[in-house]
Amino acid sequence: MNFVMPVVYLGILGGVYALVYYLNHKTPLPKGCENLKAECSGCHDKSCCNHPAHDQ
Repeated sequence: MNFVMPVVYLGILGGVYALVYYLNHKTPLPKGCENLKAECSGCHDKSCCNHPAHDQ
């Protein structure tokens, strides 16, 4: 019986994660945030996924 509780606990955590992931992708983007890449002129943060250097 000791091995059942961790499996149930991990199953519940996995189910909650899947539900939150689904609901997050179902939520529409706010107005003005649909295409941030078009307005980005670039900064010094090269790790940002919107930086124009990634298009080259």
